[in-house]
Amino acid sequence: MWRILDFFSHHPESCHMFTFLFDDVGIPLNYRHMEGFGVHTFTLVNKAGKSTYVKFHWLPTCGVKCLIGDEAVIVGGSNHSHATKDLYDSISAGNYPEWKLYMQTMDPADEDKFDFDPLDVTKTWPEELFPLQPVGRMVLNRNIDNFFAEN
Repeated sequence: MWRILDFFSHHPESCHMFTFLFDDVGIPLNYRHMEGFGVHTFTLVNKAGKSTYVKFHWLPTCGVKCLIGDEAVIVGGSNHSHATKDLYDSISAGNYPEWKLYMQTMDPADEDKFDFDPLDVTKTWPEELFPLQPVGRMVLNRNIDNFFAEN
């Protein structure tokens, strides 16, 4: 344990990830109750050639649920693939997991107007400044037939 703490002490930019690792958010109950987001900032370019910075976010429609430490030991200790099994079983039962896709956008001309670097992978964009805009959804409505070929 001391080695990872030593590493983090010499890399302050990793503090953001460190807080996720030691927070309730760091242990998702399963994939159906887990948020997803791109760490990196992407650039979308329209037909006119105008660039826009974007960050993508997947939010589960069934809500976010997490395990606390004691629960994680029991669940992970009994089945290390519990999240995959839960996903497979839910789809088989017709309880199709769904995520809404959102994005945050920023004009590249505004990049230097903030007290943080929006392109820094250790920073998240405040939703007050960059609200989440709905753009789509993903529904997993069937299990794969061949795990090795389709996964």
